[in-house]
Amino acid sequence: MGDYMERLVVNRRSCRRYLDKNVSPDVISRILKAMESAPTGGNSCGVEHTVIDDKERTREIWNAAYPVMEANAKRHNYTSSFSDFYYTKMKQSEKTVRKGDLLFCGAPHLFIAHERCVGKWAEDSKVNCNLATAYFELLANAFGLGTVIMSYPADALKELAPAAREMLNIPTDHYMNLIVGFGYPEICYARGVQKERGGKIHRWTQRKSR
Repeated sequence: MGDYMERLVVNRRSCRRYLDKNVSPDVISRILKAMESAPTGGNSCGVEHTVIDDKERTREIWNAAYPVMEANAKRHNYTSSFSDFYYTKMKQSEKTVRKGDLLFCGAPHLFIAHERCVGKWAEDSKVNCNLATAYFELLANAFGLGTVIMSYPADALKELAPAAREMLNIPTDHYMNLIVGFGYPEICYARGVQKERGGKIHRWTQRKSR
């Protein structure tokens, strides 16, 4: 299992080009069933999963958000995390790797982990959601799906297009900061992206006995 998990983590990559087709409902159901075992702080199990498993519904949400996002951009009005510079860079990538879709990268499906985020344990709720996002992303990749973890669309729905956010039926007091786009990948790569991050590892190694 260690070998399989190692290959899964090393070879996964963000997918920004998808086939225009729905993923098998059985596959999505298996992933969501496995998600019931994802860890939560204090075993609270309070994370909720919103899944848009029909590409037509995803398109409806896109239609409610994308024109509003574009209209705001023309007035130089962006999400709190963006600016003219970053939006321009995203628009440039829309013509290439994003398949004409700056918002959802052309993903036919969306997954959102969310939890009520108020009071003393609010920070725990955020961590729980981020853990669920990571678990879903790895499970989806294990089933041969392409995925991309996105923060900008979450901000766009919250700050620019609240009507589109309402279509998700996620309460406003729920933490919703990451969205996973997923579907069958259009391009199957032979290997993952090669990254060298050894300089950021701090490791205490046991001394060999003499």
